[in-house]
Amino acid sequence: MLVEKWKLLIKIINTKALSKSDVQVASAILEHHNNKTRETYPTNKRLVKVTGLSLRQVQLSTAKLHIHKLVYKLSIKGKNHFKLTEKEFVTHANSYTSKPFTMNKPSPPTKPIINIDISKTIKKLAKNSNPYYKQVVNNGLTYHQNMENKYIRLMSKRLSTHRYNEWLEQVANKDTKQDALSYAKTLCK
Repeated sequence: MLVEKWKLLIKIINTKALSKSDVQVASAILEHHNNKTRETYPTNKRLVKVTGLSLRQVQLSTAKLHIHKLVYKLSIKGKNHFKLTEKEFVTHANSYTSKPFTMNKPSPPTKPIINIDISKTIKKLAKNSNPYYKQVVNNGLTYHQNMENKYIRLMSKRLSTHRYNEWLEQVANKDTKQDALSYAKTLCK
């Protein structure tokens, strides 16, 4: 295996597409290869410390070595695993890429909401939350007419029959209508 490791290092050095930093990272990876267990897994932090390069440069170099099939890189549970030969890489990769058996079916894709009509949404919320919504919106009266009807209902409960009849006469008169409604507004608060 030692001879294989040196042959690989010479192949890496002679590859024109690799920069000096790529060769440094490759030699650091080969330095951490264990001949007995045939495993190589230095962390990126360790490679940064050994080579003196930045973390981003180490990541780019290991990716470049993997693309050129000189060192095979796997990330298993957040840890780097490197293999030196393609045969080892394939057997090692297959042991971690099998799909787990599951009983659940995948959920169907959700439909995107394209157009939302704000006025319809507000009306729908108002219908659900206000029991008097239909009375106010669907009767065709203006806001002031609806408020007048509301005060007429409330004043019938607050005033005696005689006073209520007098108040209704004031509401019916155009000259005293505003005064009667302002009196009802203060009384019904």
